[in-house]
Amino acid sequence: MNKKFLSAILFGALMVTSTGTFVSCKDYDDDIDRIDKELTDLKSQIAALQSKIDAGKYITSVDKTDKGLTFTLNDGSSYEVTNGVDGEKGEKGDGNKLTIDKDGQWLIDDEPTGWYCAKKGETATVIVPEVGADGYWYFVNKETGKLEKSTYKAAPVTAVEADGICTLTVVNPDGTTSVVKLPTTAASITEIEFVGYTDANGDFHAFSAAGQDMADNKYIMSYSPFYAAQDYSWKWTDADETQKVEGKIAAKTAIVALEGRSLVVRVAPLSADASKLSFSLVNSKLAEAPITLGEVKAYEGLVTRAESSNGLWTIALDSKELSGLDDATALDKNFISNNASIAFALRTSNFISNYNLTFKKDQLASVVSSLNDKKLEKEENGSAEAAFVTVAQGATNTFTFDNPTSVYKSQIIVDEFNKQNWGVKIEGNTFKVTEYYDKATIPAFPVYFYYEVLKQDPANTSKTIAESVKKTVYVRLERSISDGVVLDTKNHIINAVATNDNFSAAMKPFFDSMSAEELTNWKEFVKNADVKVYQVGTNADGSDKDITTQIGSMVKFYESNGTTEVTSADKYSKIATIKVDLNNNWPTDLAFDKNYYIEVKFYDAAAVDGEVKGDVLNSVKLPFTVNIPSINDIFVQQTGVFVNGVANAYMDATAGNADLALNYALKSAFNSLKAKMGTSTFQLAMDDKDANKIGGKKHSALAKFVLAATGDQQESDLTTEVSSTNIDRVNIQLIDAVKNGAPQNGYKQELIVNVKNAKFVGKYAYGTADDVDYTFKIKIMSPLYEGVVKAVGGKVEVPATSASGYEVNDSHVKGYTYNDQVYSIFCDVADEYDWTRKELKDVEFTSLDENIFTCKAKGEKAGKADSKGNFKAGYVVVTPKNLAETASAKMKVTVVDAWGLKKSSDIDVTVKVGK
Repeated sequence: MNKKFLSAILFGALMVTSTGTFVSCKDYDDDIDRIDKELTDLKSQIAALQSKIDAGKYITSVDKTDKGLTFTLNDGSSYEVTNGVDGEKGEKGDGNKLTIDKDGQWLIDDEPTGWYCAKKGETATVIVPEVGADGYWYFVNKETGKLEKSTYKAAPVTAVEADGICTLTVVNPDGTTSVVKLPTTAASITEIEFVGYTDANGDFHAFSAAGQDMADNKYIMSYSPFYAAQDYSWKWTDADETQKVEGKIAAKTAIVALEGRSLVVRVAPLSADASKLSFSLVNSKLAEAPITLGEVKAYEGLVTRAESSNGLWTIALDSKELSGLDDATALDKNFISNNASIAFALRTSNFISNYNLTFKKDQLASVVSSLNDKKLEKEENGSAEAAFVTVAQGATNTFTFDNPTSVYKSQIIVDEFNKQNWGVKIEGNTFKVTEYYDKATIPAFPVYFYYEVLKQDPANTSKTIAESVKKTVYVRLERSISDGVVLDTKNHIINAVATNDNFSAAMKPFFDSMSAEELTNWKEFVKNADVKVYQVGTNADGSDKDITTQIGSMVKFYESNGTTEVTSADKYSKIATIKVDLNNNWPTDLAFDKNYYIEVKFYDAAAVDGEVKGDVLNSVKLPFTVNIPSINDIFVQQTGVFVNGVANAYMDATAGNADLALNYALKSAFNSLKAKMGTSTFQLAMDDKDANKIGGKKHSALAKFVLAATGDQQESDLTTEVSSTNIDRVNIQLIDAVKNGAPQNGYKQELIVNVKNAKFVGKYAYGTADDVDYTFKIKIMSPLYEGVVKAVGGKVEVPATSASGYEVNDSHVKGYTYNDQVYSIFCDVADEYDWTRKELKDVEFTSLDENIFTCKAKGEKAGKADSKGNFKAGYVVVTPKNLAETASAKMKVTVVDAWGLKKSSDIDVTVKVGK
């Protein structure tokens, strides 16, 4: 079915004859050459297209060009067929594309012609227009069924798209025309499947849904039959009867009531554009059901293309009248045969679906009409003075029925004066009010809604009657100024300092959205600002949850100076920013992984007893999110302390008489920890996993947490959470880390510290109580024990002649910390046995060969300071032995730090004979 042959056009192109007056052989030869060239060009264009069609490809689109038409195929290739004829072009250039609109009207290059293949509501057998010998388009006359000449001159190259076929017509070089039919996307259809239907409200009902009636694997839809045993006439008018809509249902007329429903079908392949097809419902004898199939639209997934992205399409169902029936049973015969339901299939010009759709008869239901989902209970709804329905300028207002299948016809009518002055636009059962006629008072005006109801006869329910209903609805145009404005989203991180915990957004985009006139009106009308705050999509039904009562009071307006709050309507024009002051009071039950927004609606009337009144002038929406800082933003590892992810924690303390515990202040490992945590709290725990044991001991057995002594407070174990009130005292303390001056257990080991139950500003948990919110490794060390003592120049020279002793001092031997910071191992505090290096508790000296020299075990204290503060620093006395020649030995220097750790270094000492 997909292959179509173009030989006809080639044949037509070959039928070339020449006419005219002979002038010369050369002129004649020129004509032949020209025709041959045109024919060759045309043949090559058609041949290229022919090869693709023969290979099973089909047309996906037809586009006009400057010289003709371009045909695009489903493999992405495209071919141009151009005008090969000199002379007059068509009215719209060298190429025409004809299509059918939703009402059955032919369009030439998307412009209406006034010619129809069928009127809306009719079943159409499409008769394709033709190009006559005179070069004009000929369209079918629906009354006579014959082609009639139009006023539209055809282009040399034309394409008519209808029922899945593209009819290509080309004017040959000899002036004759050639016609060929090409398959289109719709002609590629391989499957049509009934999926379900939509009701008048657009709600989808799947045929396979639970509770859906099925019989013999057939899908069932209900219909409501109506039979008129007599004439039913109506005349619908406006107030002065200048507008009239008259109608009639003739006696012996039967109607299948299905208005408002649409079939939903799946069409394969996905690329098939079903909107360009004409469908009909047929039984197995190809007789059509008494149901009109209307406009075909893509169902869901449609964005910008004609193709439905999921292959689903809706086909509108409409009532069809059958006239001249003697009784109601004649209508039933279209759906029932031999007491069995007749099965129907969907048919296009070149495909038929499975026969698996049947219809079940239901009684006509009563009807309640609504406007914008508001039921119209009374004949006259509202009045010009009160109880009117408010509508927005330019908005679509829709009359609907709860049972649309029981409604035959309906009509909206508005008095001509109101229609013109208020700019009322009516289309079907919808209307728009587009103009302000009286902006000062904005009175209500009546809209008349008429409809013809098909119903069971109350006196005899086996019979049906028709009844005309009129609803008068008073509508008032709301005093809206402009559309709502959505500001840029704010992503707020709660600040540890309550006074800094806020965010704001400029209102300039809101005011800029209004024209000068709109802004003037806004300033004049605005009387109230109603603030609402919502959490997006968290109600049970997926709607936005109103949380105004929780945080609405945090939302404030400020003038441009940022300090003057706007609280009264007469100052609203001065609003520069909208500000949200959380002040560390964001509710803990409002999740951080949700989206929120503030919506401010400005009204033209003041609130009464807290209830908003009047019309919404416009609105502004501020989307926002709220979160807490990453815990890494609190525990910012201190530069110079952390190396390769491990805190190299060198203790800092002043030596005393007793050995100090090996403590390291937690805050020293992190940058500005106290400031960053603010009022946050957390708990500390040493790692307790067997897999991480050191020397057979868990980390919790190697270190603990203590509160350092301060003032009148003694050192104590940390038993509470860490907060800003105790962070300055929190220390990590090694357990039994020194024995006989030597380190052991957890000293210089990579110990793991876990932060748990962290709560930012004391409220917002980073995890559950058992979660580890943050972890780090730490090695606790002494700055002196990790250092060394060295002789200046590599050795100390002692003159052999210093029989009474030689003073070795800071010029001979120096101490170096872990980072090579120099300090004096000799007393350098005036008149004290003490050192300026605060961690230094004592220094011991030992000669390792007393046959070479001896030395005192302790150095001498520093001398007293003179009036200028000068004093002699301490030293150690080294006494050489009587030697025959120069000899060397080691002197062990042991540095004792504040924590009782002893670090020994051997110094070379040379006793120099002859000096």
